[in-house]
Amino acid sequence: MRKLFIEGVVIFISILASLSVDNMRDLSDEQEILNEAVTTLGDEIKSNIKYTIEHIKQVRNMLYLTSQMVDKFNEMTFSQALKIHSDKPYMHSITEDGEVEYIKKYENENYNIFIWTNAWEPEDVFFQSMLYSGKLLEIKNKSLRKKIESIYTNQEERISGMHKITGVLAQDILKWFDEKENEINKDIKVSEIFNTLKDQKLKNFLKRRRNQLSQRITDLENYLQSLEKVVLLINTNYKV
Repeated sequence: MRKLFIEGVVIFISILASLSVDNMRDLSDEQEILNEAVTTLGDEIKSNIKYTIEHIKQVRNMLYLTSQMVDKFNEMTFSQALKIHSDKPYMHSITEDGEVEYIKKYENENYNIFIWTNAWEPEDVFFQSMLYSGKLLEIKNKSLRKKIESIYTNQEERISGMHKITGVLAQDILKWFDEKENEINKDIKVSEIFNTLKDQKLKNFLKRRRNQLSQRITDLENYLQSLEKVVLLINTNYKV
């Protein structure tokens, strides 16, 4: 009887040990999946760091030209404005390879250097995937999770809003050019409008654009710092 009891205890312990090993293996697999998800999110954030650095440069160049037009308003010519843009460009296209190609040749006169806004389009595919799959909630480090949520929601929404404001202010400038063009009973070039018809109203629009671009840069710089801090936390807390 005692022998049967001991054998039963051994079998019972063996079963418990087996279940424990299986549970540990499952937990290990789940942790590995989470590690991979978070590090992949880290790669997306690193890509956004690169994108943001380039975007800040573009908006700074936009601010520089706008400031020059305000500070040298009476003597600034359209050709001088184009020269400044060629030296510090922000208008661009995207190549087939996804690279930024800056516009430095101007085949036709247009208002673009006055009203360009530079679209704000950071990556968020993997964040959305983690959000809807519930993986984001599995991040135990609450500080890291909150920082991730903040940069993808509050901060990106603010920057997106600032971009939209730039667009609204650009419409005021475009409207000014349209009104001046319609006042003339003949075809007139953009350069002629700017060189001969600019007035205090246009200067005021440019001053508003300058002030708004300055605030936009501040928000972008704060956002960039947040991205860099999150990447550091991911590298510290998760396998890379």
